[in-house]
Amino acid sequence: MNDTTKRNGREDEEAMLRKDPDESLLNAPSEGRNLADYFSFEEVFARVLSSADHELDVSNRYLFWSALGAGGAIGLTFLARVILTETAGEATPGFLGNLMYPVGFLIIVLGRYQLFTENTLTPVVLVLTKLTSIAELLRLWSVVLVGNFLGAIAVAALIAYVDVLTVERVVVAIEIGRHAYETEWMTIAARALIAGWIVAAMVWLVHASRETTSKIYIVFILMYFLGICGFYHVITSSVEVFFLAFRTEVSFFALFPNFILPVLLGNTVGGVIFVAVLNYAQFAEHKESKLFEPYGEPLTYKKWIFGRGRG
Repeated sequence: MNDTTKRNGREDEEAMLRKDPDESLLNAPSEGRNLADYFSFEEVFARVLSSADHELDVSNRYLFWSALGAGGAIGLTFLARVILTETAGEATPGFLGNLMYPVGFLIIVLGRYQLFTENTLTPVVLVLTKLTSIAELLRLWSVVLVGNFLGAIAVAALIAYVDVLTVERVVVAIEIGRHAYETEWMTIAARALIAGWIVAAMVWLVHASRETTSKIYIVFILMYFLGICGFYHVITSSVEVFFLAFRTEVSFFALFPNFILPVLLGNTVGGVIFVAVLNYAQFAEHKESKLFEPYGEPLTYKKWIFGRGRG
């Protein structure tokens, strides 16, 4: 074999290796290009847009039943948290008691249920790009919230009135609900705002992940952080206070202005401002990208604010 043949063979081998960054460092980017096992920011944004488009296209009936299931699934977070807290001997959920806080979120994220802040903040991106109307977003949020709350109420009533918890665990459950309900209105809203930020960031990272295992890690770590810090999620925390109302003298209807409203406002503002708006701002320079072509033309301001159509 002559030198020319050897040299050509080496060049062919190097060219083949350069095609697969996982096989060789020869193709490591030197100017900020993305490695094959990462999505670029634009690719993550595209996945968020696709998810949002699906959520806005499905029927109200589908949204409602999916949201109802999500409200029921999130009740498992409350149940698991109570049981683990009592078993660990903690007065209130702490390092051990919050280990199962992510369980309901894992079911919802991996099962693709509709839970407010998990699957409903992604459509904000379509609204910010004027590819769907504010009215369409409010329709989605309304249907999902109603389904979530009905599911949460049903699970809270089941746990409260059926012999599910021991006496000791009932005491822990009531204490969890009372601690949340007796917190000051502005404190609730502030903690809920941070929770909305964390949850929406989790949604973004889940869309940036390829493997189911990595999604599980993301959900577990961020939701455990949310639980152990005492932040409030509008559905998870609602199960706690609904249980409190069913087992004590606390008025069921007083829960809505005194607790659920500040949590809902905080979660929504936190998710929209701190994640969706900031991500959109980063992406503003790509407005002319072909990324938006599948979703139609941007709406006029009149249709964007008052219309029920899509782009």
